[in-house]
Amino acid sequence: MIFLPALGLGFAGSLHCVGMCGPIAMAIPVGSGSSVSQFGNYFLYHFGRISSYALLGFLFGTMGYGLNLAGIQQGLSLAVGLFMVAFIWLPKLFNGMGGGVTRLQSKVTGFMAKRIKTNRPGALLGLGFFNGLLPCGFVYLALAGALVSYDPIEGAAFMALFGLGTTPALLAVAFSGRKFGSLFKAR
Repeated sequence: MIFLPALGLGFAGSLHCVGMCGPIAMAIPVGSGSSVSQFGNYFLYHFGRISSYALLGFLFGTMGYGLNLAGIQQGLSLAVGLFMVAFIWLPKLFNGMGGGVTRLQSKVTGFMAKRIKTNRPGALLGLGFFNGLLPCGFVYLALAGALVSYDPIEGAAFMALFGLGTTPALLAVAFSGRKFGSLFKAR
């Protein structure tokens, strides 16, 4: 029953997601068509984002499976639990986790900058997929959960549900940003 915590972590992290990825969500080029068309474009973006989370969850679940087979699952569970507590209570320890993260972020945002100029389906999927690869503390926390699932499929499902839990808040920000943005432009 690790799926309810995954969804709960996504909901709990929604405010963080709104603060960090809200501007990206509002900048998604959904076009000026009907609300159904715009929602379809948002769906493509979030499907891409959740797909990247699921892929990461699969990889981390696979690593957890290997560690479980090696017989070090108790130590791993304890270490992940301590990491989660430290991440929440001592966030300054995790600031500036190294130049590798910055280089990755630079490459991902460069790729995203090219995709944000068009609302073609492939570009929206790619934009969402690469947004899922941006460095994020809550994603790291969810990946720890996928790791201790000790199963690639459960790890993928854990991460997909985590992403699904963040989606309602991001959709609300995106739709309200478009609505309020047009009201402000009119005035």
